[in-house]
Amino acid sequence: MCNFNNDSCNTTRNKWTFLSKCDIMDLDTEELLELYNMKKQQKKENAILQGHLENFYHIWTNDKGTFLSYLPDSTKPKGRKPVTATTKEKLERKIIDFYLELEQNEKNQKEQERLSTIRSIYPLWLNIKGLETKATSYIRRIDNDWNAYYSTDPIFDLDIRTFTKAILKEWALNKVRDKGLTKTQYYNMSMIIRQCLDYAVDHELIPLNPYNQFTVDKKLLKKVKQPEDGTQVFLTNERPLIECEAWSDFEEKNCTSALAIPLAFQLGVRLGELIAIKETDISSDGKYLHIQRMVQKQERQRPDGSWYPARWEAVEHTKSSAGDRTIYLTEEARRIIKVILESNKENGFYDNDFLFIHDGKRINPRAVDTRIRKYCDHINISSKSTHKIRKTYISSLLDGGININEIRKQVGHEDERTTLKNYCFNRKTSVENESDMEKALAV
Repeated sequence: MCNFNNDSCNTTRNKWTFLSKCDIMDLDTEELLELYNMKKQQKKENAILQGHLENFYHIWTNDKGTFLSYLPDSTKPKGRKPVTATTKEKLERKIIDFYLELEQNEKNQKEQERLSTIRSIYPLWLNIKGLETKATSYIRRIDNDWNAYYSTDPIFDLDIRTFTKAILKEWALNKVRDKGLTKTQYYNMSMIIRQCLDYAVDHELIPLNPYNQFTVDKKLLKKVKQPEDGTQVFLTNERPLIECEAWSDFEEKNCTSALAIPLAFQLGVRLGELIAIKETDISSDGKYLHIQRMVQKQERQRPDGSWYPARWEAVEHTKSSAGDRTIYLTEEARRIIKVILESNKENGFYDNDFLFIHDGKRINPRAVDTRIRKYCDHINISSKSTHKIRKTYISSLLDGGININEIRKQVGHEDERTTLKNYCFNRKTSVENESDMEKALAV
């Protein structure tokens, strides 16, 4: 409904009625804009009234002095309904407001028709998700899920106003069965349609979200087998070999990025945090390191929906609030850092105090991850990423009897359950396990 009532319109018009050309020239930008909008609105309303009088019905008065006309109404036998007012101005206002409201309702209807499918809502929802996070790689992962699960599925060109709990539950169950989805995969997949429908509810395109009215039985989701310990950590006989490879690489090529690997075994930080370490992050006594930034992959989407090549950028924040932390530097960690700093100085490498530099520029995570996989190949073990070093670090501290809450703080986890559930693995070889069992069970 138009917000212009008779009194407010008269007030607005009276404000500008007696302005001369000189007065108008003295107006500031905001006042000129108000004047322009008022003139534009007035012109529109005059056209609406004129169209009504010429194309639908005239205005007249009865013997009581009441002003009358008719307005369109398809529900009435003659397709019209009477409208009355005590003055001509008030009647004109009613007529204008009727058509303005009709116009707005038509616009709303067209908007609902335009946003009547998940496919049409998805880009708008994804834009909102992008505003809610700094992790652009998360947005790209969502878009990858869209392409994998949605872009060719016929249900997402159906009108969302026809969706019911039964329809969506059947669709979800078929997805779980056909794709063999795990719990995590189902969550990532279903999040898109669920939150797109939440978006539709928020914008009053539908009254409620039918996807929120049911759940999928967890027993139907594919079970993920607990990984073997040897695939998740570097075993006690593997770590020395990996570190030896790194030191040999450094001595041969004088490339400090190789030393990121033995340092990672001492710090247990995330790869992005490791690459983002600066000399200025080290405490004055050299015993502690402030983890306060990370190197993060930045993704940008093209207007056509494809993605530009990702770029690695250092950002002044960590993955979570718990990620901003101060960690202890062991004597070995201090020794490695000293070697790195001396090498950088000797080679004249400098880039904003970053520790790991190659050819005068901060390295990116791929340089480290590629190296450790190469070292794994050299010592003839299964390929393991730098993230497995972090798991090795945490498992080592647990084996060493360090308090779980202290470990949680050192590695930047919000909850110790994350530490225990996802990062606790046996680092020992089968021979060591056998020996420990013998000792434990000996009489």
